[in-house]
Amino acid sequence: MTVNPRLSVDAMCSFNWSFEQDLALWKDMGVRHAGLLISKLGDDPAACMARLTAAGIRCATLITESFELRDPASWDATRSAHRRAIDLVADAGGHSIYFTPGRTTCLSWAEDLDRLTDAVAPTVAHARDRGVLAAIEPSIRTSVSFVTTLRDAIDVAARTGIGIVADFGNMWMERDFRETLARAMPRIALMQIGDMVIGATGRPAPGGRAHVGEGELPLHRMMQDVLDAGYSGVFDLEVVAANFAAGHDEPTLRQGITAASRLLDELGI
Repeated sequence: MTVNPRLSVDAMCSFNWSFEQDLALWKDMGVRHAGLLISKLGDDPAACMARLTAAGIRCATLITESFELRDPASWDATRSAHRRAIDLVADAGGHSIYFTPGRTTCLSWAEDLDRLTDAVAPTVAHARDRGVLAAIEPSIRTSVSFVTTLRDAIDVAARTGIGIVADFGNMWMERDFRETLARAMPRIALMQIGDMVIGATGRPAPGGRAHVGEGELPLHRMMQDVLDAGYSGVFDLEVVAANFAAGHDEPTLRQGITAASRLLDELGI
């Protein structure tokens, strides 16, 4: 098959695989963009990035460390990690890095934002200098993010200058989805797609996500809203199971990539 050229496949889809396993699958399926995990790049991340480039695959994003907002003494180490990630992506001609905003300090939302603003300023500046987008992903997982809605992420981005990774898995219940997305679009660094099982009485949701066509989201409508808002980047497939460290089935992932590519084709993307 020919994978849609605007589809990216994220390494979170195969969390417990090695970079070598990910790369082999991406090459075999003709993937042209990929989301990477810094934890998979090992002791020589530059060599991994070189192998990715040699395979004709561009780094859509590199997921890296988040700040511990309750511990300012740790911020310099995180900034250094971000700087290395930005340099890796820039040197490979990639697009972005991202991380979650960090869990709440349990003081106030305003205090959390003040701390993130201070913490992230050097990351934003270095990314700008290197021509890479630095972004946060608002997440409904409060263990990693005090920013849980796209609406709040717009405010954070306006304050800090950072970009936004908008993920269907986190924003499918967003109030005024279409209008909020349009407001966020100037700040959007990357769109992540997937499906969700919503559940029903006697049939609870599994707590994770599903591949395209295996859930209940109105994906054609949501994707059209993204396009109407002016998005012109790649669509990063990120399907994370409730237990994302569990084993991953290769045939299922291949089917998921095929389904996501077909969705983009159907929309004329």
